[in-house]
Amino acid sequence: MDFGLIVIAGVILYFCIEIYGAIMVAKQLKENKARTGRYSIPWSNMGPIRKGLLIALPCILIGLFIWLYFYSIFAPGPGELYNTEIVAIGLLFALTLIANIWMVRN
Repeated sequence: MDFGLIVIAGVILYFCIEIYGAIMVAKQLKENKARTGRYSIPWSNMGPIRKGLLIALPCILIGLFIWLYFYSIFAPGPGELYNTEIVAIGLLFALTLIANIWMVRN
């Protein structure tokens, strides 16, 4: 069997599971909004660990992106402003940050 075919099938299966999970989270948020008038619990009712995670995630992702941009193998070469890999990583990090903020909105 071709190893590449197995990897592609695994990646497609992974993305299908992620999309299904996102749909289920959206459905749960709609039900919660209809029941309580809010999508998520208010900041004052959140536990300290959850608050810490919501603050730490953006800090960690921004720090990791800065490290990747300047010091890793994904760093642009001399005379380059960016390369394709760092753009893809930056977009994924930006989507993660937007999702993090989206989940705590009222």
